[in-house]
Amino acid sequence: MSKNIEKYTLKNGEVRYRFQIALNRDPMTGKRRTTRRSGFKSRDKAMLEYTRLKAKVARGDDVEKVKSLKERKTFKEAYTEWLEIYKIKVKPITFKSVTSKAENHLIPIVGDKLIDRITPAYLQKYVNHLADNLGEFYHVISVLRRVFKYSVKMGYIKNNPFNRVEIPKENKRTLKIDSDLLTKEQLEQYLHYIKIECSFDTYVYFELLSRTGMRRGEALALKWSDLKGNKLHIRHTISTGYHDETIISETPKNSSSDRVIILDKKTLSLLNQWHMSLNTKLVMHEMKNDLDLVFVSFNNLKKTPGYTQPHSGAWGYDALKRLQQRHPNLKKIDAHGFRHTFATLALSSGSMSLLDLQHQLGHANYNTTLKYYAKYTTDQKEEASKKLHAFLDTIEK
Repeated sequence: MSKNIEKYTLKNGEVRYRFQIALNRDPMTGKRRTTRRSGFKSRDKAMLEYTRLKAKVARGDDVEKVKSLKERKTFKEAYTEWLEIYKIKVKPITFKSVTSKAENHLIPIVGDKLIDRITPAYLQKYVNHLADNLGEFYHVISVLRRVFKYSVKMGYIKNNPFNRVEIPKENKRTLKIDSDLLTKEQLEQYLHYIKIECSFDTYVYFELLSRTGMRRGEALALKWSDLKGNKLHIRHTISTGYHDETIISETPKNSSSDRVIILDKKTLSLLNQWHMSLNTKLVMHEMKNDLDLVFVSFNNLKKTPGYTQPHSGAWGYDALKRLQQRHPNLKKIDAHGFRHTFATLALSSGSMSLLDLQHQLGHANYNTTLKYYAKYTTDQKEEASKKLHAFLDTIEK
């Protein structure tokens, strides 16, 4: 057996021992396989390892093969394979969001590294860097976790290095929404300018956001059949397709997003006024509202003559941007800020509890509502405390 052990000399003159051993045939191709081991300082140590591997082969156990560079995968290659599977499981808008974050913050750093050479220490350093420099770093970490899990399943790596990484707590900066909300006075100022300077449907759209807290995509996907009396059934959202087209999703963001909310008299009146105006506009353009949309885009009449189309998500953003350019004194927020504003005003005024707000906003988890908005219940808590103390004072001692 010792003839299988080969002696060789390093450039510095030191003697080492190595061997080559035949493995079981590849179960997929039926081809013969071999593996090499080298660097042993004595023949006895080389012989010991040779005997151990020989016994594993005889038992039919897998002996790790040293792969060539052509056989090994980079992280980007594994990511690309995983992406094809992920694509068919999620909505287009989720797919675009995930790939955008990964290709901006993950692939440029990790993409060209061989996935079997990425260590827990390297990943820990990278994750710490993300936590310090990126607000929503959890989205990138989620991709990392999934790609490594996929790579284990495919046999590209034997052990998952990500399992040994400590994930930092969520960056508190992501929970600060003060910069993206308005006071009651600022909201009134915004709605005043929108009413006198924008189209009527734009004004109705922003009144709806500020008086219900619904997501902008949910508002743009509303159908007239969703409105029954003063009850509004929220069950759709717009999303962006793989080719950047605007589509209406048959399902909302999550199961809790499918909800019914009660509209106040002003909001209901505005919607009814807009419904009559819309019908008049449709007749003028010789169009049928085949999608039954509340908010209809008339921008692509040449491309889709006679057919209604939903607005893209940029519609509200563009209107706000133009308004902010004309009035530099307006606080710079985006359309989502109207949702935050509704939530904070509802809580600070005592109109809603956090549990009520969770349903109104369509949050899947109560902790999400608590995390973002608990601090705005301070006045509500003080008022509740005063009521409790007043009640306790009525109890005879």
